[in-house]
Amino acid sequence: MVRSLALLAALILTALPGWARAEGAVNEAAQAMVGGWEISNADRDRRCPLVFSVEPAPGGYKVDFEPVCTGAFPILGDVVAWGFGPKDMLRLLDAKGAALMAFTEVENGMFESERGAEGLLFLQTQASLKVETRTAEQIVGDWNLLREADKPLCRLTLSNTASGDDAFRVIVKPGCDKAIATFNPSTWRLDGDQLMLTGRGGSWRFSESDATVWERVPLSTDPLLLVRQ
Repeated sequence: MVRSLALLAALILTALPGWARAEGAVNEAAQAMVGGWEISNADRDRRCPLVFSVEPAPGGYKVDFEPVCTGAFPILGDVVAWGFGPKDMLRLLDAKGAALMAFTEVENGMFESERGAEGLLFLQTQASLKVETRTAEQIVGDWNLLREADKPLCRLTLSNTASGDDAFRVIVKPGCDKAIATFNPSTWRLDGDQLMLTGRGGSWRFSESDATVWERVPLSTDPLLLVRQ
């Protein structure tokens, strides 16, 4: 009996270092997630700021959502925790531990989730989004509105002349396409990471493709582009 107990103790002691390393790896991965994140759809017209912590919660760790989240993604109303699942997938869990959303890491600080009819959703750090956010000073200048591979439909200047709260004057050059002339953009402003042109009867929103090209959202197969001259 004593010999059997000694053998069992030896086996436990042999296994313990590996177990400790595995437990440490899980904690390290969780700790790396602590902080502000954002879930968004591809068009970024639905967004949810959230904060991951390593405070214990049912089935995983605590996650805090901004009030806008359940409006953007109703399923988040049932999420009470987050954690890692098979293949290191990051999962948002309900009170019973069921995964309501699962994200796969595609690069450092960026996760993706395929949501069927909702399309592709993204999870990325708020810090990375702030780095990418443009300032009004970076946008001021001469731009063209055009369809891809077409000649410009309209030439305009996004000026730094203030026109109301957080908005600036748009100077439209002569010779614009009829559709643009009918819209008649008069002001522009930055709204988060989107650029908004406001004209007769409404607003057009553009999402940045790169430093010189913004694409109107929602995205389409024949996009309207705002391209720096």
